[in-house]
Amino acid sequence: MKTSKLLFLLLSFLLVSSAHAGPEVDRLLSEYEKIETVTCQIRRTKEGPAGKVRFLSRVYWKKGGYIHAEGIAPVKRRTIADGKALFQYNEGAPKGFSRPIETLSEPMAISLKLIPGTAMDHLLRLKGLDEQELPAQEDSTKRIGIQAENNYAVLLLDEAGRLTGIDFFERADMLKKTAGYTYRDHTEAAGAWVPLTHEAVFSRDGSDFKETVRVDRFITNNPVAESLFIASSFFDKNIDFVDDFAKIFPD
Repeated sequence: MKTSKLLFLLLSFLLVSSAHAGPEVDRLLSEYEKIETVTCQIRRTKEGPAGKVRFLSRVYWKKGGYIHAEGIAPVKRRTIADGKALFQYNEGAPKGFSRPIETLSEPMAISLKLIPGTAMDHLLRLKGLDEQELPAQEDSTKRIGIQAENNYAVLLLDEAGRLTGIDFFERADMLKKTAGYTYRDHTEAAGAWVPLTHEAVFSRDGSDFKETVRVDRFITNNPVAESLFIASSFFDKNIDFVDDFAKIFPD
């Protein structure tokens, strides 16, 4: 009886340990992979020297290159991708933009893979790089240092393995911080932890900027109507779609 109990405790320990084993970036991304669909509302506030701008959008996302994002404020813009092609139109613009997904620029193609509410925009850029565990600080249980091509990133994780922040520095000496991202209000979604509040502080061209993202009405892995990804149902048939943003407002 004692042997069985000891074996059970040992197996339990190994299972818990394996949940946090391996590179942290890969672990976080693999957890996000469990999310198949997302519907949510995103409120974004950007602050800089020129003032403050608030954005509001409603997003429907499905794995495989499907998205329907309706920008409500300050500019009405609709983006739809049906797994094969992407369509985008700003209300009042003379033309829209459209291209097959396979011919999109790398940043636009990657954007279709980003699961709304997650930190994938940064993690995908750090995937496959060497990780080094750093001494923990009071505000985090674990710190992971990663040397990227043009900066040095530090992941901050709590005792549950949740990503609570990413700091970027010019170099590994961490003397000059260029950007900091804080993730709060995590919710569990399909076995992954998704932060519903993102706060960023960064510098660009000598100016300081702040950005706050709040994700509301967040629902994962519920069926999303296929009709939401049929572009012809939402765009006026008279809109002329071109394959280059420069053609929308020609000189």
